[in-house]
Amino acid sequence: MDQEAHRIALYVRRYKLLREIGELQIEPMADETAFLTLCCRLLLQDPEYRLIWVGREEKPGTITPITTVAQRGLPALQCRELVHQLATEPSTTLSAAKALATGVPFTAELPRNGEACPSPLSLLTTLTGSRASGSWPLVYDQDTFGVLTIHSIREQAFTGIELDFMANVVTTISRALYLRHTSRHLQMEQNFNCEIVQTVQALLVSLSPCGKILSFNATAEAVTGYSEAEVKDRFWVDVLISPEKRAETQNQFSTALKDGHTEMNFQAELQTRTGDKRIIEWHGSVRPDIEQGQVGLVLFGIDITGRMAADRALNQALAKWENIFVSVQDPALIVSEQGTILDVNPALVSAARRPREEIISRGVCEILHGGRRPGAICPLEVLLAQQKSRIFETELRGLRGNFLLTVSPLRQDDGTTGAALLLARDLTEEQQMKAEAVRAAQLASVGELAAGVAHEINNPINGIINYAQILIDANQITDPSHFLHNIIKEGRRIAGITKNLLDFSRKREESPEPVDLPELIRRCIELIQHQYLIDGIAIAQDYADDLPPAFCNPQHLQQVLLNVFSNARYALNERYPTRHADKRIAITARPSELGGQPAVHINVTDYGTGIEHDLMERVMDPFFSTKSRGEGTGLGLSISHSLISDNKGHLRIKSEWGKWTTIVIDLPAAERSAS
Repeated sequence: MDQEAHRIALYVRRYKLLREIGELQIEPMADETAFLTLCCRLLLQDPEYRLIWVGREEKPGTITPITTVAQRGLPALQCRELVHQLATEPSTTLSAAKALATGVPFTAELPRNGEACPSPLSLLTTLTGSRASGSWPLVYDQDTFGVLTIHSIREQAFTGIELDFMANVVTTISRALYLRHTSRHLQMEQNFNCEIVQTVQALLVSLSPCGKILSFNATAEAVTGYSEAEVKDRFWVDVLISPEKRAETQNQFSTALKDGHTEMNFQAELQTRTGDKRIIEWHGSVRPDIEQGQVGLVLFGIDITGRMAADRALNQALAKWENIFVSVQDPALIVSEQGTILDVNPALVSAARRPREEIISRGVCEILHGGRRPGAICPLEVLLAQQKSRIFETELRGLRGNFLLTVSPLRQDDGTTGAALLLARDLTEEQQMKAEAVRAAQLASVGELAAGVAHEINNPINGIINYAQILIDANQITDPSHFLHNIIKEGRRIAGITKNLLDFSRKREESPEPVDLPELIRRCIELIQHQYLIDGIAIAQDYADDLPPAFCNPQHLQQVLLNVFSNARYALNERYPTRHADKRIAITARPSELGGQPAVHINVTDYGTGIEHDLMERVMDPFFSTKSRGEGTGLGLSISHSLISDNKGHLRIKSEWGKWTTIVIDLPAAERSAS
């Protein structure tokens, strides 16, 4: 009878213990360790239990004690130290590690202390007087929260009803830990969601299944002008959609829901409280209510009114700019201040004769000038880096012609310049004539000087000629004819030079005549043939069979060609001081047109040093020379240009530095005189 009463008292005590542990999960306790400590203290109400500790697996195979509770009268600090030492035992011998690894309780009889070097377990057994231990994993719904270990003074303590009791205790503690973790996670998520709803810079509206507004965040209040209290329980279309669009929007919305869509996107016009119209981009997400079997909706809206207005203005501006840029008939390009081409119009693509893809992202000097010699500085790139506006005439070999180039820096909103617009206007015949007029004005002062010098030396030359003629006629000396004829010859030669100088300063009334170009060029070559043979310069001539005679002054053309041959000889000797296979001059003549009339086209190409592109616009200026000091006057090309112009022709220069130079001469054909 006493044994049966003891069993009933044990059941009552353990039932009370389970109820007390279950009540702990209701109390708000932020510290999980404090909760487990209270559970351990409740279990220690059983006088057979001497020590209880809870550990957690921080690393695989390693147990870290988080709380240790001992019966009164035991040294608590020493017990905790021994438990920490025990937790360092190998996982294969530690019962707590075995229970965590297998997921099932693990019980064992504890050894008595008879070892020479006692282990932490034997020391703990001796200190507490324990005879058995049991470890239970704290697992609930596949979540593991640790392991509970109990040391008991009764042998085979954890069997039968004792084992069932502990299973209920461990389940109650594990469920309490699970609920605490879940509650804390849900609370954090709820706080986070509430913070998002209130701070998000978008309209956030939740709706009931019938379409009534349940919540209205601060952004929705600011955009619509209505408070949450004013719109709550009102139909969403009456608040968020303009009156004239409500029926249409509601029908589309209902159709989407009927079709089973859980996500929807649409754009709608909203009328604010003040009557303003706003464009809102909505994203709707279906929110099912499982308990009630109903479906609600969450609307997430972005006010895109300003963005749409800005986009329209930007698109209009871009379209206008693109239309202007594309329709410009002259080559145009956008270049960065570093000289990289960013954009080009169709006219430049056509002039460069390259695909657009081969032009974009290339250097401006490479495309417009055809490259540069190593180490040379491109003046156009310098101008771009200085961010200065400029208009100048230049030859653009990459576009195959002479152009009037306009450089205009493009200002940004902050006033800085990051790119420039380059506009290249091809010089027409009329513009070339204007350029010729400017050049003629530059030569006026030189012409006046030449006229004065010519008049000063012309009179004594005429005197020499006259006196020599008198000596011949008087026959006053013995056989003076040889010397006197030489005087006359040289005097006339000087007179011819002064005549050319006078021709440069003023036009003479001389009539042009048909000129056989191949014959005239051959006569010029005869004059320089000896020097060319000494220097090892080869001359190649190529004349078209149908080449018409040129209509010009033969003396003028001869003077021009001799000057061109002299410059070519200098350039070839500079590049090739000794004999070389490429030390040569090529002369060609073909029929062409000039101003819509028949003409002859002459090319004289030397493969010497060439001319740098930044010097091209200066080589025809008076007194400018690319030759070394003392080797040139700088007047040869200026006079040649003037002589060709007097004969109603054109003289141009093309060159590539380090490779070649071509003098291009266009003269009217003899047939033009008939018209």
